[in-house]
Order: sequence, then C-alpha cells, then structure tokens
Amino acid sequence: MERRITAQREVLAELKEDFSLCGKCKLCQGVMAQQCEDPRFWRNCPSGTRFRYEAYYAPGKLEIARCLNLVEIEPDEAMKHAVFTCMMCGSCEDRCYPVKQLHPLWVLQLLREQAVADGWAPLEWFSEMLENIEKTDNPYGVPAEKRTAWQEGLGIKDALAEKTDYLLFVGDDYSSFPSLAPRIRSVAGVLQKGGVDFGTLGEQEVSSGSALLMIGDRDYFETLAAANIEKMEQAGVDKVVTADPHAYAVLSEEYVKGLPIEVYHFAQLADRLMEAGDLKPEKEVRVKAVYHDPCRIGRRHGIFEEPRRLLEAVPGLELVEFERSRKNALCCGGGGSVFFWEPGYVSWVTEERLFEAEHVGAEAIVTACPICIRLFEDAIAEKGSDMLVYDLAEILEKSL
Repeated sequence: MERRITAQREVLAELKEDFSLCGKCKLCQGVMAQQCEDPRFWRNCPSGTRFRYEAYYAPGKLEIARCLNLVEIEPDEAMKHAVFTCMMCGSCEDRCYPVKQLHPLWVLQLLREQAVADGWAPLEWFSEMLENIEKTDNPYGVPAEKRTAWQEGLGIKDALAEKTDYLLFVGDDYSSFPSLAPRIRSVAGVLQKGGVDFGTLGEQEVSSGSALLMIGDRDYFETLAAANIEKMEQAGVDKVVTADPHAYAVLSEEYVKGLPIEVYHFAQLADRLMEAGDLKPEKEVRVKAVYHDPCRIGRRHGIFEEPRRLLEAVPGLELVEFERSRKNALCCGGGGSVFFWEPGYVSWVTEERLFEAEHVGAEAIVTACPICIRLFEDAIAEKGSDMLVYDLAEILEKSL
C-alpha cells in the first residue's frame, strides 16, 4: 500500500455544521477593536476589504460551501475569484472560533481542495508556479544547484553526510532570491554563534509544498513532502529549524504525521538560546522598528512574544507596534499563494501595511518571513518610501 504522508482529512461535507451555522454576524470582518484605537485600521480581511462584496468575506465563502454541498449552484468565474483571492491569513477564524466555535479557515482550505478534486479550481492561474515545480522542484523555477549558492563560505554541514543535532530547512524563498541570501546567511550565522550543531539537505531539499497546499493541490503537495521526508529519514534528524513560516507551518502540521520530528521556527530557537545565555546581543542597533507578525507563525501558531523578546534585548533598538499587531496583524499580502497570479491586489494589501508602519512612526519593519520581506521591499521601491526592512536574524546578527 502506498505510504500516505498526511493523516486522512475531512472532506468539505463533513464541516456541514461550520458552513451551515454561520449567522452572518460580520465579527470575522474586523479586528479586536478594543486593541486597535484608530478606526482607520478596524478592517482586517484582505479580500473583503479590497473587493467589498460579501462573497469575498468568510461568511460569503461559507455560503458558497453550503450551496455547493446542496448542489444549489454551479462554480463560475466569479466564485473562483472569490475563493482563490483569500490569503488564508486566519483572521476570520481567530475572530469566529472563540465566540461560535466555527472553523471558517478550515472550510476554506477544504473548499479549495474540493475545487481541485472536482476540476473547477482555476489552476491555470497558477500554471507558471506548477510548471516550475514540475521542472525544478521549486515554485520560482530556480534549479537546485543555484538554490545552495547562499551557503558559500559558511562551512555549513551536509546533513546527509554527517550527523547533526538540527536540520536547517531553508525553504523556497530564501534559497531562490539573491536579495534574500544575506538574510538566510544571517540565520545561519546566528545559529553558529549560538553554538547550534546544524546542517542542511543542500541540493536534495525540494520545495516544502506550502504553495501547493494553499491552493488545494494536496496530492501534489504530498509528492514533495514525501521526497523531503525521505531525505530527513536518511539524515537521521529528529529536530528541524526553519526561518520560513510557510515551511514551518507544513513541517509542524503535516510532515510530523509521517516523521517523528520536533519543528522550531528560528525565532523560537533563538529565544531559547538567548535565555540560556548562548546568544548575547551587545552591540547597539539604533533604529525605531515595528515588528510585523507573519500570519503562519503568529495567528496560526502563537509565536508572538519570542521575536519581540529578541528585539527588546537589542541595545539601541526602539520597538513600536502596529495598530494591528499580534492576532490583529494584517497579512503582508503573501498568503494563499495569491501573489503568483494577482500582483495588483497583493500590492494593494502590502502598501496598506506599509502605510500603517509609517503611521506609527517606524523607521524600519522587522519581520520573520522571507515572503513578507520581498513584498515590503517591492512596495517601498514602488512608493519611494524611506522605510527599511530587516529580517529578524539580521538585527540579531548585527547586535552579536
């Protein structure tokens, strides 16, 4: 019998209570207003706020799921656009579940998976990404021999050739974009200075599959997951660290079902190293910075305090907060794989977050996600802003 990487999942119909009991209260459309003073920032659903139509908010998508389940409607182009412009940021679920115990985000994920299974998902919108993965095992089309260029001169171990305590899983973005190479080098540098024994899979690491999972192509995702898990088993690793929140999400939620591993985001491990005295930020980094919470490690996994503790320990750094922070944080625009096909809408979301950073008087945005960094830098260049963007690891390395 073929090995299945992930556990058997529900199908959309099994969440009937979730999509049938939505009372359209609209709670999911905004932030926790008592934590956000300026009404300018009370809306928090990217697609609903941008397209201003009920189908783009969670209640509309739950209604789509309900009507599909009852075979009351047929998928059309408008429905596809509403379903696949969702950035899967989880803000709706964070508002809804504590009050009504409904799971709009999970309904949306399964709705996309049903769309793929039933043949109405607009996969042509993601054709370039799918073709790139087919050819290079990478959504950006970067071949394996180029995805390891960032490691040059760092003396990083080959985890397939020698035993290491940790595997550093690099992820799709850090290994694909030259602008991100200094950022992942900082991740490695901080780990080395903290005395962490780690290695990478080198050219044998393929895409984590996160981009595929977000568009609902679970079978294709499992193909990539199986390839990575096979190499992790070969390396004999039981602890994995990654600085990519999208990789962290699939590793900690999906890969662990097929492989007994502990998964850490870089911020978690660095925070532990600092607490143990193995990392000591001492050099001043004079900047007024605001920390952007990536959706996949923030709302999804509750990693809020670790990056802030690290930044607060850096001498000279003044940490301020977005109006929408922590569970209220607005997506950077990089969720749901939407940036592969709808760049104008993505830029609109990113520029809204950049406006918010300027509104609170920040000189720099610090975040812990390579996709956020790319999108912020694009928005800054487009607007001609003086805002700076740092990876969390960059700030730490400057201070060590």
